Amino acid sequence: MSRGRSANRPTGIPLRGMLDVAMRMWQRQSTQNLGLIAAGIAFYGLLSLFPGITAAVAFAGTFLNPDMLVENSAEITAMLPEAAEQIVMGQLRDVANADASTLNFAALFAVAIALYSASKAVANLISGLNVIYGEKETRNFFVVKALTVFLTFVLIVGLLIAIIMVAAIPVIASFVDEYGVIDELVMFLRWPALFLMGVVGIAILYRLGPNRRSARWRWLTPGAFVACALWVAGSYGFSLYVQSFGSYNETFGALGGVIILLTWLWLSAFIVLLGALLDAELEAQTRRDSTVGEDRPMGQRDAVKADTLGPARGDDLTEPAE
Repeated sequence: MSRGRSANRPTGIPLRGMLDVAMRMWQRQSTQNLGLIAAGIAFYGLLSLFPGITAAVAFAGTFLNPDMLVENSAEITAMLPEAAEQIVMGQLRDVANADASTLNFAALFAVAIALYSASKAVANLISGLNVIYGEKETRNFFVVKALTVFLTFVLIVGLLIAIIMVAAIPVIASFVDEYGVIDELVMFLRWPALFLMGVVGIAILYRLGPNRRSARWRWLTPGAFVACALWVAGSYGFSLYVQSFGSYNETFGALGGVIILLTWLWLSAFIVLLGALLDAELEAQTRRDSTVGEDRPMGQRDAVKADTLGPARGDDLTEPAE
């Protein structure tokens, strides 16, 4: 029975093959310590969060009213657990209410800290992607640093675009639309647009991050889509858990909100890594070349997952090509 060993796209892998993929994912997420890698990403993500808020408010405040920015940002932070949301929104309000001259000076310092911490988080993410795809980092120091800076820049630009889409576009639509029809349409469409932007951003990360010949886009989008969907569901699920069953504040006291925020960042990083793991094992399910450029035989594709056929349940690797 077919396992999808000759599939030229993920949709060509049947259920039996997807069960092989799921088995390998379950085994590898534990043996390759994805949770530990996600913890390092979350740590640097937390360090970059508050300087990033300061920098974002300073820059966005040049064309947006700070109070309006804070008010509309509440829609983004609503998916966070309440204690974490209070920390983020409290920082946003403090920065928005700060003196403009002080804010501009602080923004310069905050940008430096945010860029450093965010780049460290991205560097850990690149290392994690190499682990997931079975690659060793052989690129020279300057290439890796340039890639890290580029991906960090993409991340920051994406966050700024998200802020503008949530905070500015509805206000602009309300001015140009007398009857509110466009305003309601924009309010609805901005969330699917943000989701699509997240899928594209994660797919770019999966394509450029690992030290290998890049995979074709069709082998990257399933993991990116699943990662975005799991992140939305996981964020709301974690928020519900903290509100209903969590005892972080009782256990950690005043640090409860910070611990919740750090846990949410860990969950987010783990989900992004899990999406990459899905893409990697989908590639390993087929004998077909999943890398860019002309088709190459297995062993000559400069990508471990494209060059190696993943084991099936029961180690059945004898199935002939379809």
